[in-house]
Amino acid sequence: MRALFAFLLFATPALAQPEPPACLFPRRDVALDAPCLALLAQIARGATGDLIIRGFAQEQQGPRVDGLISRRRAEAVAAELRRLGVAPERLRVTTQPTEQRDLYSRVSSHDRRVEILAD
Repeated sequence: MRALFAFLLFATPALAQPEPPACLFPRRDVALDAPCLALLAQIARGATGDLIIRGFAQEQQGPRVDGLISRRRAEAVAAELRRLGVAPERLRVTTQPTEQRDLYSRVSSHDRRVEILAD
């Protein structure tokens, strides 16, 4: 019982961490929608340090194409932040490798996202 209590006491904050702000994208698309534009405007107004823009894509067409799509999404977000006045030297664009997915698992729009993190 003590072990369970200790786990819950110390693991709960890590499990409850909020997800970073992110823009979600339709399948195969790189266009920024209204909620994304509003989020980026808010980030541009409040960000003081460097930002990491991390693109993701769902596993669909192989690592090369999926990586290209995630990169284009991240670049679109970075371009909008630059347009909003964030200095280019404060932005670092990265992409994440696609995760292997079970053939029967559901694909979420969460897999098609760009996260914006403080560096």
